[in-house]
Amino acid sequence: MTALNPITRLPSLRPVSIFRGLSKQALFSIARKATEVTYPAGTTVVREGEPGDSMGVIVAGAVDVCKGEHIVATLAAGDYFGELALIDGEPRTATVVATEDLTLLTVKSEDFDVLLTDPYFSRAVMRNLAQRFREVQDAGLAAKI
Repeated sequence: MTALNPITRLPSLRPVSIFRGLSKQALFSIARKATEVTYPAGTTVVREGEPGDSMGVIVAGAVDVCKGEHIVATLAAGDYFGELALIDGEPRTATVVATEDLTLLTVKSEDFDVLLTDPYFSRAVMRNLAQRFREVQDAGLAAKI
């Protein structure tokens, strides 16, 4: 199912935690600028260590997130990845492989930077990063602070 009309993309974006609290206008702006991309199962979507120029929001399908040879997470519709490289400009921290046929909405770095000027979006980004950090800490995978 291809959603070329930005209005039809809104239901895919609205439940994504990083976009919660955004105005309808800001969400529509993301929907308008996002690019829909599809990948067959088994495709490497992003590779650890490569530069990151976009983040992906999963519309349909699923992916495994791998660090080295280890699967560290499985993501599905409503999840997202790639925001860390957009925040700090560092290379990708993991490899993402489609485990099912995959449909993504991708948000380019320059559009993400504009979104960061929205205080609700910036707060959502910080909240989500804190949540992910706590999950890593709880799993005993992070050094003690």
